[in-house]
Amino acid sequence: MKQLPWTLLVLALGLLVWLSLAVVNAENQRNALLTRACADPVFKGEVDAKCLANIKSRESWWQHLTYAMTHVRP
Repeated sequence: MKQLPWTLLVLALGLLVWLSLAVVNAENQRNALLTRACADPVFKGEVDAKCLANIKSRESWWQHLTYAMTHVRP
């Protein structure tokens, strides 16, 4: 019976880590789009998808997470 709370705790922590990674990735791409860091050089006004997938628009992942958690309105 003591295993159930620990299992739920591990699952909750895993979900928290997974959601944090998703928020960091979304905030990284949002910031890159906002600063126009991934403008396509060939087609003006379009976004380079490869750049958007690999860009690091801030220095560290925790900066994305803290910005996303403190700025909840667009």
